[in-house]
Amino acid sequence: MSSPTQAALVTGGSSGIGLAVAAALAARGYAVTVLGRDPARLARAGGRLGSGTHTVVADVADPGAAQTAVASHIQRWGRLDVLVNSAGVLAAGPLDSYSEATVAEVLDVDLRATILFCQAALPYLRKASRGGRPVIANIASVSGKRADPGFSLYCAAKFGVVGFTAALHQELRGEGVAACAICPGLVDTPMADWARSWAPSSSMLRPEDVAGAVLRVIDMPAGHVPAELVL
Repeated sequence: MSSPTQAALVTGGSSGIGLAVAAALAARGYAVTVLGRDPARLARAGGRLGSGTHTVVADVADPGAAQTAVASHIQRWGRLDVLVNSAGVLAAGPLDSYSEATVAEVLDVDLRATILFCQAALPYLRKASRGGRPVIANIASVSGKRADPGFSLYCAAKFGVVGFTAALHQELRGEGVAACAICPGLVDTPMADWARSWAPSSSMLRPEDVAGAVLRVIDMPAGHVPAELVL
């Protein structure tokens, strides 16, 4: 297989926002690696995305997943131009309702994995900057911008993603690699099921809206990518 001119890695790519982002990138001509925990769902996503897709079964909560997945991506495509950290889980309820396992899962998937994937991908993104402008798009949330009762754990993780991305944005300034936290409101995916009693699907963003925001960031001129983009 000939080397692609552009390649992207998307975590949480077997459904929802991640799948929409992967589809948008594939439509742009990117060779795409998508990650997911469920082999069957991931296989269906890969079939939908087509032959320019590499699928990797991975649980991003595993500390070793980032290095393994990025290595698999590079072995397949030889380059990395866009990293999208889209994998996420939600926990809702009062603070004393969260088990220790729930606290660990939300922080590991939503925050720690974002950091570790950026860390693993950065050497390859820096290489790509010699011929282009690579992008890190971390899917955060408006819950990373405002505090809501009953979402203390999720807010902690997403505030962490926004703060981490803002610091990384400044750290990479001048290196040719852009980092942006995408902060959508309610998106019409199963993660928003808790809100359906008062927020119909018609009032929510679509996964494709978030994918469009990622493309907007990719298309921005060098030096103009913001540290965050609120939808």
